[in-house]
Amino acid sequence: MTHHKHPPIARRTLGNYARVEFSFVGTTCERIDGWLSEWGQTLATEMKVLTVTGDHGTSLPGRKSQHGSKLFETSDRWNDFDDKLLGSQYDLALINGNHYPGAAQIVFIDGKKASTLKRRKDQLTNVFTIVLCPGEKTIPAWLKKHVGEDPIVYQFSEWLKRGLTILRNYAVARLPTVKALILTGGKSTRMGKDKASLVYRNGENEAKRLARICEEKGLKTYFSVSEATGQENEINDRFVDLGPMGAIASAFMADPESAWLVLACDLPLVAEKTVGQLLAQRDPSRLATAIRGASQPFPEPLIALYEPRAYGRLLQFLSIGHACPRKVLINSDVKEIVLEDEAPLTNANTPAERAGVLALLEQGIDGAPPL
Repeated sequence: MTHHKHPPIARRTLGNYARVEFSFVGTTCERIDGWLSEWGQTLATEMKVLTVTGDHGTSLPGRKSQHGSKLFETSDRWNDFDDKLLGSQYDLALINGNHYPGAAQIVFIDGKKASTLKRRKDQLTNVFTIVLCPGEKTIPAWLKKHVGEDPIVYQFSEWLKRGLTILRNYAVARLPTVKALILTGGKSTRMGKDKASLVYRNGENEAKRLARICEEKGLKTYFSVSEATGQENEINDRFVDLGPMGAIASAFMADPESAWLVLACDLPLVAEKTVGQLLAQRDPSRLATAIRGASQPFPEPLIALYEPRAYGRLLQFLSIGHACPRKVLINSDVKEIVLEDEAPLTNANTPAERAGVLALLEQGIDGAPPL
């Protein structure tokens, strides 16, 4: 038997910072920092963007941040793991490669910075494209030899026109895919029966019905379970007695690269329409996209789509003694989809509530065929 000193946990695929990152190297810092500022702000309307550059000789004491009128300043020490902890919250990192390396490089041929580029030869590990700055005609022989295969080459004027779109399309294509998590590990104490096994319509129990809806939407679907049974499509709860919060964190522990659409089995009026709304109106730049009833003050955490950055946020809340996913959503950057028809938010946690749902279904509520 192979002995493992530490339990197996899936790791996110990150560069020095984020999952997708580009360093701009070989031209002036003025140009590079201009792109980082302008393009970073433009792309931030669709995704979370981090920019990294040098201090250019200006040193700030400690670390400063501001929330409203409250100003924080700390003297925290920082290392490469802190870079990744910060970067893991972002979809794209744009880096001034004259100062710091990135997982992929956009290389500029610029006589003014020729020596800077050559000094950073060892950092050119994954050249995405080469840009010939004004007046430059050829790629240096040493760079051709170093890169090997023929890279894509742009003239500077063409890069100015197309660069932002190229980076955007590349990053959007690599936004996290969505998987579904059906919560079936609850104790169902109030109902007296396993809520996931209850049948409300068409002979399907709730676990199978919700899974079918998700699979018809093209989502690979998993069941959260309190005890493993050996089924391939189950995720064992690794946070004992922490309820839905533990189940969601366990899903991210199994696959931290994906976004997770979470559905509970005590909401039997959730139908294809609601799941379709979540997927169609997903905002990957937020921590999550969640349903909220028009008359309700807070979003529903168990009809919600959590982005990978939610993983760390969930664990942070657990670390300060909060195991309520709704509290996480209320206090985070979340997109809310407001439902005027609040039927999908109807809970069935007790026999009386189940009877009420069955009565609604007999009337054909929410487009469902009458029983």
